[in-house]
Amino acid sequence: MEIVLDNLLFLLSQRMPRLESPSATPDAKLALETAALWRQYGCGLLLSELDEEGFRDGLEQAATLYRDLLVRRNDCPESEHYHLARSKGEPLFDALAVGAWELARQIAAEMTPAWMKRMESEEDFHYFGALIGLLLHRDDLDAELAAYERCLQGGQSFRFDVMKALATADDGAFEAGLQGMIEEQSAWVARQQRSGVFDPYRQKTSAFVFVEGVALVRLARHRALKTQQWYRLIPAPALDAGVAEARP
Repeated sequence: MEIVLDNLLFLLSQRMPRLESPSATPDAKLALETAALWRQYGCGLLLSELDEEGFRDGLEQAATLYRDLLVRRNDCPESEHYHLARSKGEPLFDALAVGAWELARQIAAEMTPAWMKRMESEEDFHYFGALIGLLLHRDDLDAELAAYERCLQGGQSFRFDVMKALATADDGAFEAGLQGMIEEQSAWVARQQRSGVFDPYRQKTSAFVFVEGVALVRLARHRALKTQQWYRLIPAPALDAGVAEARP
């Protein structure tokens, strides 16, 4: 793991100066790729050293990069619009996972409001829309959930089940939906590993920490839902990392 972490730090050192330069044109693709590296670095520290502070810092770096990108998205060239689609906003989970609620709200408020039909699925768009509605206490949350359910056309979605459970404070439904998401994530990781084209850094780091799941458990706890102390792919130290902030 030490070699993996050293390599990740080297890759980050190559990318961060370009992203932090105020005179450079925003690069959405580079920002998302670099956010993923910070996420992997944080997860690697948690797995190898139980370094909760390092986990928190890595994920906060990822979320901050994304927030800063969204603030400057109007300066991005048209070729970058794909990477600005709402459903590409995985760094929102990074902020939630470490309890950086104000940062999460800033990201949610800046995320692209319109569905990019040719660039993302409607289901994923509404999933993030429901999450934004919960974070920002928006009046259109019920309408967002209804649109989400409608686009599923009767199909199963554990993500939808979790969003509805969070909105209605249903402990049992949240638990069932989360377990379904964990099973899907575990199966996806296994398929990627068998394919032989899995990201080697992700395979050794964030593949073993389901950051989206961590984020949802943290959000559930802040909404006073009962959760387990830990879950498969959601270790207890990940749920303990973070800073105490105001309730979302």
